[in-house]
Parts: sequence; structure tokens; C-alpha cells
Amino acid sequence: MKKLLSILLVVFMVAAFAVGCGGTNNGDNGDNGDNGDAAMYEDGVYYAQDEKGTSWTYFVVVEVADGKIADAHWGGTNLVPQGNKYTASVEGNYNMGGAAEWYEQADAAIAWLIENQDPALFDDKYTDDEGHTDALQTDDGTTVSVHVIEFFELAKKALAGDPVAEGPHTTPDDHVATAVLPAEADGVWEYRLDLIVVNGTIVDSSYNSVFVGPFNADNEKYFIDGDENKPSNKVLLGMDYGMDWKGNAEKIDAFVEANNGFEVEYKDDEGHTDTITGVSIHVNEYEDLYKDALGIQ
Repeated sequence: MKKLLSILLVVFMVAAFAVGCGGTNNGDNGDNGDNGDAAMYEDGVYYAQDEKGTSWTYFVVVEVADGKIADAHWGGTNLVPQGNKYTASVEGNYNMGGAAEWYEQADAAIAWLIENQDPALFDDKYTDDEGHTDALQTDDGTTVSVHVIEFFELAKKALAGDPVAEGPHTTPDDHVATAVLPAEADGVWEYRLDLIVVNGTIVDSSYNSVFVGPFNADNEKYFIDGDENKPSNKVLLGMDYGMDWKGNAEKIDAFVEANNGFEVEYKDDEGHTDTITGVSIHVNEYEDLYKDALGIQ
């Protein structure tokens, strides 16, 4: 009898040990529980932007806190600097032709990302190659009609990179600091600048100059397709402007992005400088725009 009791005691102890070590599949072994609170990303502010084109160039800002996407912004700047497309839409200055406002549709994409936390999960929700979808609705229940692939692809790109380092500048609410320098009384060119600022750091500069002179035989080349209602700009004109102003502007933009600021020494009263390699145009207009956009006295 004692031998039987000893055998039963051993069996009981082995069984208890097996259960305690996970030998019984109870669905909770410490490895496959609820990982909903697990951090997916490093905290910080992330940024990505499309290649610049001849119209709107989209950008995305993603904010991560406690390892999760806490907020995001989808905006765009134009070849002709005019501030953020998102803000233009909010202010009623971007006409969608009867559809839900662009910012409302952008907000629907942003809300989906915050809820689902992974932009790659949207890959199978497009209805065509252009990136439209029927999986998103605005707050009032309207199906999103704009292509949203730019937002989700840029969100992927942003999160795959490093957070933007904290800089000294004030970040605008919509991340775009913009300024316009009207043409002088006898001038025909209006200078414009958009600066994208993320986490206090200038991540993009877009400098351009728009023709605001009269339409006539001499100036027809400064209008798109010769249409008097479509004034052109120096970046779009390229060498048709008469010199490589576009190339100079790109070097100024790159200088500001690389240095997170605009500090140059002038070599004459006309505003030329040797500080920015390869720039032959006067840059004082850029400095005026830069200070105006960032509120620098």
C-alpha cells in the first residue's frame, strides 16, 4: 500500500510540474498573450516627402509616443509656394468640386492609421492602381474619393527612417511656414517661399518666383502655353527664363536644408554671396522671405 501511495505521489508531482512549465496547452504560455500594448516604433517625429513635381508635392508627418502612432499629418506644398494644401482646404481655398473637402478626406486616412498603427495593413484596400479606395469614410459618412496611396506610402517611408532631430525653429501648426515678397512698383516678378518645419527642423525649402507683369507680345513667353490667365514661374521656365535661375534656387534650398538656417555673408549691395557654392543670383530676396516666414526680426 505504501508503495502504491509513493507511486501516485510521484505521478501527481510530475503532472503538476508539467502544467506549471506549460506542458498543458492552455493558450497562455507568456509568448502569445495580448501584445496590444507592445511598442511598435521608437518615440519621435517622423517625416517623408514625395519627389517634387510641377504641382502639389505631398508630405507626411507621423508622431510616435510610447511606441505607438499618436498623431499624423498629411499635407502638400506647390511648385508655386502658397502654403499647405491641407490648410488651403480647411480655409475653403481648395475646391473639390462638390466632393468632401480634401482635408476631411485626409483626416479619414489619418484616423485609419492611428487606429490600425501600421500603414502596410492598407496595402490590400486599394481599388485601382492610382490608389483610390472604398475603405475610408469622412466623419459625415462620405466615401473618400481622393487617391490615398501617397499618404500610406509616405507613412511607411517616414516610419522606416529615423526621427527628425529637434531643431531651434518654431514648428507651425500645419508644418508649413510661407511668405510672399510682392514685386516692386516697377517689377514683374513676385518671390515666394515655403519652408516645411518638423520638430523645429527645416526639412524642406521651396523657393520660386512668379511672373506678375502684363501679358503682351514681349512677355508671352512668361505665360504657360501663351495663356494670359496662366502666368509661369522661374522654376517651371527653367533655361527658358534666360538663365539657370532654377538651378541657383535649388542650391539655395539645399543650403538651407543642410544648415537648418540661412546665414550668409554678402559681397555687394545687390545681395550676391559666395557663401553658397555655385549660386550666382542675388539671395537677399530669399533672406527677406526666410525671415518673414519664420517670424524672425
